[in-house]
Amino acid sequence: MFTTDATSKAATNPCLGGLRKTRFLILRLIVGVGILVYLAKSGQINFSSLIRVFRAWPITLAAVGLLLLDIFMMSVRASLLFRNARLSLSLGNSLQLNLIGFLFSTFLPGAAGGDIAKLVYATRENHGRRAEVATVLILDRLVGLFSLVLLPLLFAPFFSELLRSVPVLRRLLYFDALLAALMLIGMALFMFFAPARSWVAWLLGRWPGIRSVALRVLDAMAVHGKAQRTLFFALLLSLLANVALIAVTALSLYAVSPASFSMRLALVAPIGHLVNSLPLTPGGIGVGETAFNTLYKLAGMTGGAESLLGLRLWNVLVGSVGLLLYLLGMRRIVYPYKEAAPEAGAGYVGAESTQV
Repeated sequence: MFTTDATSKAATNPCLGGLRKTRFLILRLIVGVGILVYLAKSGQINFSSLIRVFRAWPITLAAVGLLLLDIFMMSVRASLLFRNARLSLSLGNSLQLNLIGFLFSTFLPGAAGGDIAKLVYATRENHGRRAEVATVLILDRLVGLFSLVLLPLLFAPFFSELLRSVPVLRRLLYFDALLAALMLIGMALFMFFAPARSWVAWLLGRWPGIRSVALRVLDAMAVHGKAQRTLFFALLLSLLANVALIAVTALSLYAVSPASFSMRLALVAPIGHLVNSLPLTPGGIGVGETAFNTLYKLAGMTGGAESLLGLRLWNVLVGSVGLLLYLLGMRRIVYPYKEAAPEAGAGYVGAESTQV
């Protein structure tokens, strides 16, 4: 009888967990949509202005091109970082991976949907190297996020007068600088400071399974730390990719509200995209629009919410490319890397010749 009850509880627990997650997701979605409705009712969003996004088709074409360029640079970055870990991800496969990740981050309800999708595809048939593959994807994400945090600091000298006149923006920039410093120190500790990795091992001593995976991840981080040039190039690619994203945001503002267009957008848009990536609502819906409205007003502009909604519409167009790749299906894309393998082509090991 006891065994039956235990089995029954084990069977129902996953169902209960899934139900709770679904309820929480629906609640977050309701909150996000509720914020959008409130913004529309209060006159802070003019949905009719979004029609201009489709009427200005040259701007739409330019925006889609910049988004694809953004994804291309992220794909080059991912391919480089995988090579650091003695794993191969060809540029073509990296493009497919990032386009599918873009699809899921656009349509899947959840802030990390794209990252989870990339993790699933990248770890396929890599049973012995999943920790290393996951480490590369985490590092890839961190480098991209760090570059987005860094952008306002790089643009700040060009808007010194605005920062002197708006104390709130100045404080936001101080917080942004603190976040950048903490990220840099944290990554440096685990990449270059062996005692930090030993401390994590001691801390997780009670959980051998978790400790083993954590140590493999930390060891992989240490390997990446030995290739500073590659990391610098990855950061440079990330900065260029995020500049392309800011340019798309600027095009969206110009399309929906040309009268309020200003180069001040370069200072506040990266902060808005950071807020939009917070997992408060699915995809940042509502929260991102509120943040963009507030930040644009601080910079003396209007149309923040509409510009983000216009960007979301363009994301849907680009996401359709990822949808096509998803429907076609993807095979294994990550393999062990060999420097001297001319018969495999450019140092990459074919699927048929390698066992992992």
